[in-house]
Amino acid sequence: MNKFIFLTLVSGFLLIQASTAASTGSAEITTDTFGSSVDLTVSGSIADWSLTVGENEDTTSIDMTVLSNNADGYEVTVYDALDSGKGADSAGHMTDYTGAAYIDSHLTNALQIKSSGTDAYVSLSGDEQTIESKASASEDGGDSYDIGIKQALAPSDRIPSAGHTYRIIVTFVITAL
Repeated sequence: MNKFIFLTLVSGFLLIQASTAASTGSAEITTDTFGSSVDLTVSGSIADWSLTVGENEDTTSIDMTVLSNNADGYEVTVYDALDSGKGADSAGHMTDYTGAAYIDSHLTNALQIKSSGTDAYVSLSGDEQTIESKASASEDGGDSYDIGIKQALAPSDRIPSAGHTYRIIVTFVITAL
């Protein structure tokens, strides 16, 4: 019986020791180099835009935020990438869209676009055009811009058929300077 009590006490002592034991460790992490980073976020869209003959403008529906640690700055360009099989002759123009495919008919005037950081609109085309440029890193929370969209509607532009819309997809590109 004495052996049993002794073994029980020794076992209990070992369990207490094992459960209260703790260890620590550490790791050192350092860096002296990291890459330049630029990030572009475009949010919003214009759906069911009611155009009238003449100039139509929307400066509140689309926003752009740039986050960059590049001390030399960044440049944002836009172009019509002819997404979804859109024809090359319609580059920069809102084009008749059936919901599944583009038809050759497009508005007479190219869509114009600008950033709130600049005063000048550029006419959209198949070539990249600069709408924003900054020669320093962005603010910590990012640089925010309103995107202005302008579409002139000519009297000769035909009203789309039932179930059709005029559509364009604008591609934004950011580059570290």
